[in-house]
Amino acid sequence: MLDSMKRFFLPIVLALALAAAGCGGEETEDSLLDEVFVQPTAEPDLLPTEEDLRDRFEGTVTDPYDLLVGTCFNQYTYRDRNDLLAQLTTAIGCTRPHNAQVYAIVAHEAPPGIPYPGEEAVNSWGQEQCYDQFEPFVGLVYEKSQLDIGMITPSRTDWEGEESRQRISCFVHSYKGLLIIGTMEDIRL
Repeated sequence: MLDSMKRFFLPIVLALALAAAGCGGEETEDSLLDEVFVQPTAEPDLLPTEEDLRDRFEGTVTDPYDLLVGTCFNQYTYRDRNDLLAQLTTAIGCTRPHNAQVYAIVAHEAPPGIPYPGEEAVNSWGQEQCYDQFEPFVGLVYEKSQLDIGMITPSRTDWEGEESRQRISCFVHSYKGLLIIGTMEDIRL
């Protein structure tokens, strides 16, 4: 009797096991990488002008200081009318290919009205803060991640201007320069 039960149930158990393995098995890191990172389209040899760029950018043009935690965005570099390098930032839905995602905004510890401490001091402080906030957002320590840390930091003009911008926005991006699809929150990648 036990032998006939094995013959009856064994094919069913095997079929269920194979179905479960095909449906709910964990993805390998390589397959996850293929779903998250995509190659950017080839850039022209010459940087576009702002006029040329209007036909090519994706997303809504925004001030980089207006990006909120969780916002995905693109940054485009172009030549302005004075032939100087300039940047354009666009907020974009995270399901579309994008350059980066803001994961933390930290206010500098200096009290308002304090003179600008200098680019090196602001960057050093910002790197420390962004590093500390990386793992809680991504779900993996920075050293093991496929992502890199970037910052939007205030210039002297931003710091000492009317709005007294002393915030630093921390963002994640691919250290290989690839575009990202999806949110990086709890990605553990």
